[in-house]
Amino acid sequence: MLSKTLEQIITKENLINAYNEINKSSFGLDGMEYEEFQKDFSENIEELRDAILGASYAPEPIKKIAINKPNSDEKRPIGLSAIKDKIVQRTLYKELNPYFDRLFSDSSYAYRPNKSTLKALNRVTSYLQEKHFHIVKTDIDNFFEEIDHDILLKQLAKHIADKRVVRLISLFIYTGAFEKMEYDRHDEGVYQGDILSPLLSNIYLDMMDKYLRSRDVKFVRFADDFVMLFKKKYDAHKELHKLKDFLETLHLKLEDEKTYITHISSGFVFLGVKFHGKVREVENTRLQKSISRLHKLAKKKISFESYIEALNAYLNGLQNYYLKIISKNSNQHTLLQNALIETLSHKIYLSRRDKTVTKKKDFRNFLDQIELEILLGHENLKEKKELVIAKGYERYLAEKSYKDSKTKVEKKKNSYAKKFATESTLHINKKGILLGISKNKFVLKEYGKVQQRYPLERVKRIIFEGKGFALSADVIAKCADNGITIDFINQKALPYASLITYNAATTQTIVNQAKLLNSQKQLELAKAFIKGKAKNQINYIKYLNKYHQLLDKSIESMEKTAVKIKTAQSVDELMGVEGSISAAYWNALRLILQVPFEKRVTQGAKDRVNAALNYAYAILYGKVQHSLVYAGLSLNISFLHALDNNKPTLTFDMIEEFRVFVVDRVIISMFNKDEPIKLDSDGLLTKKSRQLIARNIKEKLGSYTMWKKESRKIENIIQTQAYQLAKVVNGELKKYKPFIGKF
Repeated sequence: MLSKTLEQIITKENLINAYNEINKSSFGLDGMEYEEFQKDFSENIEELRDAILGASYAPEPIKKIAINKPNSDEKRPIGLSAIKDKIVQRTLYKELNPYFDRLFSDSSYAYRPNKSTLKALNRVTSYLQEKHFHIVKTDIDNFFEEIDHDILLKQLAKHIADKRVVRLISLFIYTGAFEKMEYDRHDEGVYQGDILSPLLSNIYLDMMDKYLRSRDVKFVRFADDFVMLFKKKYDAHKELHKLKDFLETLHLKLEDEKTYITHISSGFVFLGVKFHGKVREVENTRLQKSISRLHKLAKKKISFESYIEALNAYLNGLQNYYLKIISKNSNQHTLLQNALIETLSHKIYLSRRDKTVTKKKDFRNFLDQIELEILLGHENLKEKKELVIAKGYERYLAEKSYKDSKTKVEKKKNSYAKKFATESTLHINKKGILLGISKNKFVLKEYGKVQQRYPLERVKRIIFEGKGFALSADVIAKCADNGITIDFINQKALPYASLITYNAATTQTIVNQAKLLNSQKQLELAKAFIKGKAKNQINYIKYLNKYHQLLDKSIESMEKTAVKIKTAQSVDELMGVEGSISAAYWNALRLILQVPFEKRVTQGAKDRVNAALNYAYAILYGKVQHSLVYAGLSLNISFLHALDNNKPTLTFDMIEEFRVFVVDRVIISMFNKDEPIKLDSDGLLTKKSRQLIARNIKEKLGSYTMWKKESRKIENIIQTQAYQLAKVVNGELKKYKPFIGKF
């Protein structure tokens, strides 16, 4: 029992301390601001204390506003109290919270000292490690607005000896609110935004916590969002049913749309983190929001010194939360690393452009003050800093003359980009090779003899080509744990299988994806894919025409046909438009190619051009497919190409917008430069030709291009586009914007 009296709580000293701790920026309906209250501070404090102890005190009505919920179109109601009422609430909170916190369940993690979101997630992980694999994921419907006042006050009265304290709290609970000059009574609920509300909500839900403990249920709660974990599916169903009955006694209910029973093998999301099998990673929307914050920080018009301070705070925040969730070898960790490099180079570009910093040595000094090792690690950190500076200068120089690719900065940037791109893909195309693993290194053996070793952390993708090779089960397990994908390409340059870790796939996304079939949204997406492909084809032909002056009629024909994309009424009609544009496109390329090329052949090609294109598309195909999987999308639900249970048709959709920029431009350039691309006696590409093409395509994927006014790595653009598609599928974005390259 809390034995302190009202006089012992509402002291002048306590009120003054509370005043120094409240939010100074917002105020209530009475219009009195923080500084105004301070003018007659001593008198105002005395009057406030006397009014409370004399039982004449009454809070001002609440000023009610609405703010956007994160990642949602919904609004959250917020109550703003007057300054004097904040002081009283803060005083009560400081006295009541230590008492009640000692009584709360250790499974309650919100609004409590020495508790945190990360600790809540670690507790869930601990239960999963104990094989509580059946999970009830839920939260309470409209919780803060549904708290029953009578039940709450009775609960307070059980613990607080001086009932005048309970009466004082009741004044804040009963006080009504004005919203747009209309008064609303407050018959139930507590105001989000009030100082006392987090404590009162925990006191209310502590009754549920104790009920769950009495039934020996393993659970983790963060405010009204919680999970229950069980070893048996039957227990999960039984306890969920009983919990619903118990919550009725508190006049609460679970939110049906957010309540479900799942198994860890299917995965679930809690507090923005996805649990799936042994993998724990940040929900994609949250990660993208964090990356967006990073980019916005670089664009702020602040000095480099201020930027360093803000960026170090951001990096330390990552270290204390996201990086304790995301594994170092995960795709998400790579995305964060790439985003950091991109945003740093953008800041350097802006500073160089605006002449606030003009010397590379100054940029090096600034980078040395940033805690980059938090995200980029210590290995090759100096080289990575040089890459950042090189990229920043490349953008700066590109603004003057983007086509001057022979500058030293451009050369240095591309050398690093090509080096990293080549090292990250392990390409095996020789018979008699066994791929194994030893001491965190991939080991290549030829007929039992070790030929080469590759550090695990540097490999992001493995390609097996042809036949006559083998790989160990340990390799597959390691690749699954580290998000490394394995692709298989046959001798005819066709991809026929992939081993992919499907950690990002979400049931809800797949359901949403299926709902779009035969809808207007499906046609919109199909149009976007074709628009991206057609626009890139037209732009590439225009680029070539600057040098060849032969393609005016082709461009005119393609542009005239492309207008029909917008008015197409069906996917079939759209495919007809695409076919006409592509026919004109390949005819145009035939005019400028300096080697024999009659027409585009997708399978069984016996000419060098088609064979090279097909082989290069196979490499791009795998990259696009991986990006779609990581974005949580189903590969078998497509919007442009006909559904086929045996084929990942969504990959066929998305690859369209990248074909020209990644493959066609590289292959056509190779032929026009007379690079040695040859066929063997069977009409297949020679081994040396395949190696040459593979290296060029991997380097292209790892190179940088200007996109959305930033220098971005092409393989990262592919991943970003996949995430954009997932957002459209889930209703988080209205429109999908295809990738249009700069030629």
